[in-house]
Amino acid sequence: SSGINAEYGVDCKVGCAGVAALGVALMQNTSLKSLNLSKNPFLPKGAVLFFRALKGGNSTLQFLSLASTCCGNVQVIMMICALLLRNTVLSHLNLNNTGLSDDGVTLISESLAHNTNLTSLCMSGNALEDGSAHEIAVTLADKNSIQHIDMSSNNLTSTGMHVLIQSSTVQGQMRRLDLTNNKITPRQFMALVKAVEDLALVGVVVF
Repeated sequence: SSGINAEYGVDCKVGCAGVAALGVALMQNTSLKSLNLSKNPFLPKGAVLFFRALKGGNSTLQFLSLASTCCGNVQVIMMICALLLRNTVLSHLNLNNTGLSDDGVTLISESLAHNTNLTSLCMSGNALEDGSAHEIAVTLADKNSIQHIDMSSNNLTSTGMHVLIQSSTVQGQMRRLDLTNNKITPRQFMALVKAVEDLALVGVVVF
């Protein structure tokens, strides 16, 4: 199999020992490309051990989903950032519903300044504020590899959303920017739609 994908690995009751052992196994794996650990109950300690085992960088892992796990923990995010600095093939990272904080987004943005291979970053459902939107916007202004960002179901206002839209224009490679289910009024929605039309991003930005 090419990986543990949408069905395999999700909600398998993997605990701390299991996820740590998996990290060690991945260090010796030369074929796994996709790993989906969503909805598993391991604690931050287990996640840290997992990423510590991967600290040398995994040569094949391209897709990693940690949605609905504890991986928004700041200590875990620091380990993820260390991985982003070393890994040269990881292209998709899913941190939806992990409790990721605005401080965590700042750390991720800083690590992406030295990463040229990540193309998809999902951070939906984390109650992120406009500060996170600004951090990601700065990253987009300097990075051309990211093509998909999901910041839906957060606490972004029209200010943060507009900054992201503008930075997508500067970046020029964005294929999908998901901003659905954030904090905007009907009037603000119409203004954002107009901005998207003016910037020729219809079909790229979704509200």
